This record gives sequence, structure tokens and C-alpha cells, in this order.
Amino acid sequence: MATVSTYAGWNLAKAVADARGHHIKSVSYADASELKRSAVHTSNWKVCSQSPSAGTYSTSTKLAFKIVEAAESCTHPPRASSSGSSSSGGSSSSGGSSGGSNSSGGGGSSSGGSTTTGGGPSTTQVCSIRSNAGNCYRAGQFCRNADVGSSTTDAAGRRITCSYQSSANRWHY
Repeated sequence: MATVSTYAGWNLAKAVADARGHHIKSVSYADASELKRSAVHTSNWKVCSQSPSAGTYSTSTKLAFKIVEAAESCTHPPRASSSGSSSSGGSSSSGGSSGGSNSSGGGGSSSGGSTTTGGGPSTTQVCSIRSNAGNCYRAGQFCRNADVGSSTTDAAGRRITCSYQSSANRWHY
């Protein structure tokens, strides 16, 4: 049997680790906002809700979290802009296969999708990594140690990467 705690408000990385420590084999998570972002760094996200609720279940129970970025509100998650429909991925999952799990602790993540405007489809992505204040980064801004080596897009859809430059971690094209 496995014990499922109440994880609402927990840091996602800690919630996944705790659930696995209580013998839950399958943990998945999806963005609770309309933006459908992927959690690239689970330590930058928090749990808003879960299914099933706290209790004792079979170890084969699938635990699913609805999440938002750490600085965002669970009661008022970000909304998609009214000028089109944007998507950046779907959900990520961790574990669940009987053949073992991968060493990174995540089942993968994806980002994709497109925004359609009046003239036809374009491939502008919503920024998947945001500042603690919830804003998209711009080239030249400082980036967190946890983001070094990661790529995202700026608000205009241009790809930027976090790396060590000029004595600091910075986002660049």
C-alpha cells in the first residue's frame, strides 16, 4: 500500500520525491493555467491540486498534480492572451513503467504548439521558462543557476538560451 499526502502548496520537485518515497510509482503533472506550459525545472513549480486526494491506495495508483509556476497564484493562474490561441506542450510525467524509471526522475517534457493569426499559422511559442515574477525573459537579462543550459523563447517568440557570459548567467540569442 502507498500513502498519498496532501501536496497542495508544495514545491513540485519535493512533492514528486515525497510521493515516490511513499511508494507511488506513477506521478504526472500538468499546467493548471490556460497556457499549457511544460515544467522544464520541477523546482520552479508548485502543486495546486491533486488526484486522488490524501489517503492510502495501491502502489499502482496514478497520482496527478495540477501545477503553476512557483510565483503564480493557484486560484488565479495565468490566462491565455485574447489575441489567438497559444500552446506550449501539454503535460509531463514521472515514472509509472514496470521496466524501471530513468535516472533524471522525469518522464520527459515537450514544448510546441503554434499561434494562429488572421493570415495563417505561424510558429510563435509562449515562453516556457519565466522569471519568479511570471514574466518572459529577454536576451541580456540575468538567469537563475537552475536555468543554465536551458532554452526558452522570449515574448516575441525568439529562442534564447541561458549560459555563463560576462561574469554572470545571462539569457542570449
